Amino acid sequence: MSKTLTLPSGKIAVIRNGKGHDLLQAQMKAKNSEEIPYALIAELAEIDGQALVYEDILEMDLPDVVALQGEISGKFQTAKPVETPKQETKTEAPQPVSPTVKA
Repeated sequence: MSKTLTLPSGKIAVIRNGKGHDLLQAQMKAKNSEEIPYALIAELAEIDGQALVYEDILEMDLPDVVALQGEISGKFQTAKPVETPKQETKTEAPQPVSPTVKA
């Protein structure tokens, strides 16, 4: 599933839902951890029907980049894990064998 939005410049961005391999690709393309969000935008977004490379994001107008960053980071804020409550397992204690009963 993807989301379409109009950027401040008037360009149309389509951002697809990412997978783990998209994040891995972004991490490999980024020179340091601060660049990962920009590389991830390049992995997930198309602008006016065109795929992007990391350097394209660096050359975009700042309001467009900020809008894309907000959209990408918003996806991760809603995907918080929920702790699963522990289920107690009931184990019955062995019953003593009566001395008068032969096994």
